[in-house]
Amino acid sequence: MRGSARKSYVSKWLLFSNRTELLIGRWHWNLEHLKNIVGLHAHPLSKNDAVGLALAEASGVHGVYVHNALAEGLHDGLLFSLDGTPCGLAWFGPRGNLVVITDERVAGRERSVAELIKTCGWPWRIVLGESAIVDVLGENLPRTPLAHRNQVYYVGVAADAPAKLVREDMRLPLPLDRERLARATLALNASDLNIAPSRVDRRWLYKMIDERVQGGSTRVLGPTGGLWCKLDYGSDGPGGPVIEGVFTFPDRRGRGLGTELVATCISQAKLPVCLHVAEDNRAARSAYERAGMREVSTCRLLLQG
Repeated sequence: MRGSARKSYVSKWLLFSNRTELLIGRWHWNLEHLKNIVGLHAHPLSKNDAVGLALAEASGVHGVYVHNALAEGLHDGLLFSLDGTPCGLAWFGPRGNLVVITDERVAGRERSVAELIKTCGWPWRIVLGESAIVDVLGENLPRTPLAHRNQVYYVGVAADAPAKLVREDMRLPLPLDRERLARATLALNASDLNIAPSRVDRRWLYKMIDERVQGGSTRVLGPTGGLWCKLDYGSDGPGGPVIEGVFTFPDRRGRGLGTELVATCISQAKLPVCLHVAEDNRAARSAYERAGMREVSTCRLLLQG
């Protein structure tokens, strides 16, 4: 960094008046090449960013995760503008998840948006966004992606959850469910994301499970220590709940347990509940539709190797 540069502080952002360098936490960017790519400008998101929130809300179900995160104060990311008008954002989550939101004005500039994301320096492992942008992000990766596919978004509201599917025995998991939850997570990662169980760090796995159990973000059906199926709330807040990690153990499949678990969660929600699922996962999609959910949009997913 140049010792002669005058510094100005904005929250946790450390900006330099010459607009060529930026220090964010431990990340040090050179912003000269981010200033203007085909008319696009990139600026850091801020806490409770009103523009970012508006973009997230306008993008519908695709923006729910970002809406909740910004409201919670998780604002690592970039805000894109074109000719001074906001046109999209890239939000980087704490678990390596990246969500890219753009409007129609970005059409024809998708590669430029992807290049801004590539050069910003923030790490990511999995991305959701428009196909043209996600596919560019997938170019020249050091390893073959574990997953690169279309996803379908579903939404459900309490009034549409079939009453006959709502269970009274849905519960929060207990510490004795820890091993069963770990087995479910490993199996789901392998089948849905092609992540071999041997590649999963067990300390990280149990830490994540413990945090979810303690935070009350997991729901299960089945006896303590021998649960049959589970799901997680990956996000919750003013944008509504986001369901993820729906899994039923093989010996309990074919009985509609996953459908009932999802329907029960929807029936108890005050806001619309959403999730996304692989486009070619017909079995899961049918289960969500039976639970009262409807397809609303699509996006592209890429998981780095």
